[in-house]
Amino acid sequence: MRRRFSYGMFLFLLLGALQLQGQKLSRPVADTNLVLPPAWAFGMLYGGYTNQQETVERIRQIQQHQYPVDAYWIDSWFWSYADKGIGPHKYLDFVGDTVSYPDRKAMWSFMQQNNIKGGFWIWDCILEKGNEQAFNDFKDRGFFRNVYVNKNSWHNKGTSTAMFQEKSDHPGTLCGEIDFNSPAAVAYFKQKMKSFFDEGADFIKLDRTSDINTCKAIFELSQEFGKETKGRGFILSHTGGMENETYKRYPTKWTDDTRSDWNIESPLVKFNDWVPYVALKENMAMYTDPQKQTSQIPFLTNDLGGFDMGKTSKPEEELYIRWMEFSVFNAITEVFSQPENPTSNLPWMYSARADSLFRFYSHWRMQLFPYLYSAAHQRRIAGTPVIGRTPGYIYQYLFGENMLVAPVFEKGAVVRSVYFPEGKWVDYWTGKIINGGAEYKTIAPVAEIPLFVKQGSIIPQRKYFPSIEKGNNDTLELHIYPGADGHYTLIEDDGTSNGYLNDEYAATTMEWKEDGATSQLTINPPVGRYQGMSKNRVWEIVIHTANPFTTATINGKNAVVNVGDGGRTVTCTTGRMKVRKKLVILVPSPVRVPSLRSE
Repeated sequence: MRRRFSYGMFLFLLLGALQLQGQKLSRPVADTNLVLPPAWAFGMLYGGYTNQQETVERIRQIQQHQYPVDAYWIDSWFWSYADKGIGPHKYLDFVGDTVSYPDRKAMWSFMQQNNIKGGFWIWDCILEKGNEQAFNDFKDRGFFRNVYVNKNSWHNKGTSTAMFQEKSDHPGTLCGEIDFNSPAAVAYFKQKMKSFFDEGADFIKLDRTSDINTCKAIFELSQEFGKETKGRGFILSHTGGMENETYKRYPTKWTDDTRSDWNIESPLVKFNDWVPYVALKENMAMYTDPQKQTSQIPFLTNDLGGFDMGKTSKPEEELYIRWMEFSVFNAITEVFSQPENPTSNLPWMYSARADSLFRFYSHWRMQLFPYLYSAAHQRRIAGTPVIGRTPGYIYQYLFGENMLVAPVFEKGAVVRSVYFPEGKWVDYWTGKIINGGAEYKTIAPVAEIPLFVKQGSIIPQRKYFPSIEKGNNDTLELHIYPGADGHYTLIEDDGTSNGYLNDEYAATTMEWKEDGATSQLTINPPVGRYQGMSKNRVWEIVIHTANPFTTATINGKNAVVNVGDGGRTVTCTTGRMKVRKKLVILVPSPVRVPSLRSE
């Protein structure tokens, strides 16, 4: 039997050739260590300290406010809600709180019926006090790598007077750290955890450690037992554990506990000493500063709005909005906060403005799913990052290859200096053209994150759906930003299995050419296939131009053309077409936006 042609190798070579064409770029390098999160993880994720009733009610409130929701995890109080997770009782007894969560199966089922993935918090050890049966069981089996006296107060009530401080005259609690280097210990740990997934849980947030073998075992729980992933698996773990490339097989990581503040140089509020010195500005640098190891993490997320609100009654609305604008343009977006935060970082708890803007930006993120998911694949296939750097400018980045994002991180700022790489860039909000290779000041009102699209870009979007899995790519919008030739590769797979590791995905290449009196968009038939692949699709071609036109042809036939957005866009629609049919769309030229100076 002949060996099957590798579409992965084909796409790698194709992307390399396209990126090198006319550009001074080094050849991309495939990242075969990388494992992709499931498609749903690229939507909107939430976490909270809620019991069963509150969990269901919170999800309903999210839906009532018309926010998308793809996943919800219950943090550490999952084990002992009534005492607010003070422990050491229940940490970790492998039973969980059956009083505050009397029917976990029903709770997980409610989420599944709404296309929402359910998760819960865990750590890597067992405290003896209150968990003697589980502790002695693991100890007698030799499944602890270490047993020590724990005087840390975290989930260990009465062992100290302050968070993360030891009290030398207190006996403390024996703590057994599970040996995740032992295959026998891992197998037994999985056996003890399996019942939670049998009930319907799907993923885990791992706290306290980022040890690679621990991450591996926790990830495999989701992969092997999760009801919804079909083998893809998902985990949230701390930064760290990046001593070798293996960590990329167990996505995703979050930027640890952060301060709900603008920066650490001039804090607005006081924080406890244990809270890491990371506020919004420093959190952004964790993605973009090449000196920080965290900038290498392919799928990095953060607690939208910051984790710890500090010594205040309520975090600041403007800070929340700016943080939200930044987080929406991350590889993974999640909303979470400490339990003391009365808003739980839910936008409607801040203000009507925050509520409206969160809805707008979260809907936009869901529409950008085809672009974001393709970028995730390209990170693996070609080595191009989802969050790309602009050398010398830490507080801005490329989102995918075609969008330049410059989040605002200063209180009260409505102007932002931005450096534009080579080429010409379109201001998303105004349509103005900015010449690359220089730094300019741009207008940045609170409601608008500075965002720019490179001329020649093809940005795929789809219709809004309240969750990734409720949606589909049966109708795709291709947003064209004319002014230069461009090309793009849309990558699709089933979103839940590991078939993509065996080249089970489809790559659709597109090319935009401007030549004389006409401009041409070519959509080639996809290369490759995957289970459940659609046979038909509607293409909506949206051309952003200040020179509207009224005629276009699709494969030689006249197309229906509509001018919209106050004359700033022209749309032509194909109607329902075979996915494997080549399309050639011709429109009049020029369709460029006239060049204007930036502010």
